[in-house]
Formats: sequence, C-alpha cells, structure tokens
Amino acid sequence: MDPAILLPLDETQVITLARQLTPAGKRALLRTLLLDLDDLDRLVEYGNQRIRLLAAQRGLDWDALSEDERMRLIDDLKHDDVRG
Repeated sequence: MDPAILLPLDETQVITLARQLTPAGKRALLRTLLLDLDDLDRLVEYGNQRIRLLAAQRGLDWDALSEDERMRLIDDLKHDDVRG
C-alpha cells in the first residue's frame, strides 16, 4: 500500500481493526501507544513545572490561585509574549 494514501477511519473502526490484529501486532500497537503516552506525560509534566515557575517569578503560588486568577495569569503571559 502506498503510504501517501490515507483512509479516513473513525475511532470505532480503528478499534475494530486493532482487535483483528495478531497477538504480536496487538503488542506492537500497545507498545507504540504507550510510548506516545509517555511523551504526552513528559510534556504535561514540563508544562506543569513551567507554569509554576512563571507564576513564582511573578510572586504567585500557582496552586493557591483560583481558576479565574490562573486564567488572568495565562492571559497576561500571552500578552507579555506578544509585546516582547
């Protein structure tokens, strides 16, 4: 199959196809998905550390902020980034 050809499948179809894999194919798929999750977990952890650092640089405790205060901080950070 040409790798440039994409077949539009919804999640249910993908799951149905995955269930048809051989046990070895299922293990390979699971390993691939778990690696993706590890990457995502690392990215989320980096983001958590970064936002806490940015809040601390402004004299704020991220964990003590209300949801509204967090949103204001994020909005301020976005505008600071645009202003340079």
